[in-house]
Amino acid sequence: MALYIYFDLLLALWLVWAAYWIGSVVYESATNRTKETERRAQGTGFLFFILLILMLSPYGTRGPLGSFYFVTPPALKAAGLVVAGSSISLAIWARRHLGSNWSGTPSLKRGHELITGGPYAVVRHPIYTGLLFGTVGSTLVLGTVGSLGVVFPTALLVSVRIGQEEGLMMSQFGEAYSEYRRKAKGLIPWLF
Repeated sequence: MALYIYFDLLLALWLVWAAYWIGSVVYESATNRTKETERRAQGTGFLFFILLILMLSPYGTRGPLGSFYFVTPPALKAAGLVVAGSSISLAIWARRHLGSNWSGTPSLKRGHELITGGPYAVVRHPIYTGLLFGTVGSTLVLGTVGSLGVVFPTALLVSVRIGQEEGLMMSQFGEAYSEYRRKAKGLIPWLF
């Protein structure tokens, strides 16, 4: 497979994610105009900006870090594409499954429910799992220092957000959330 086909497929995966994410925020903003939906739109725009500018613009090869490559054999690129594709799919599935409980920033909504089915039966934060491993898979495909540089801020953001969400869920759902924590891992299914 030609090198740029990997890049094109990766770009297509992230554009599908972005289209779904932005589409769902726009739909919700049109049907439910609140400060919360404005924050969601801003958060989604920020994530999309980071993705396009730092990693995929084009293919993470622009800017001072984009010209530094590390060797990624074709088999590792293909594995990275599979990891990115399955991770992005997980994030989309989790966002869809979460429905109106989703928020661009860690917060509780009126009538907030504890979602424990679908992807949430395996991991408590599947959207973050999807985004984090999507960047890891993308780095394997791109093989640039610039793309690797996206993984660490993503991991930091995910770590901070998980801490905030865990606190909110414990305060809202108490023992039910403690029981859920015993059943489902936080970020990596069956491990962590």
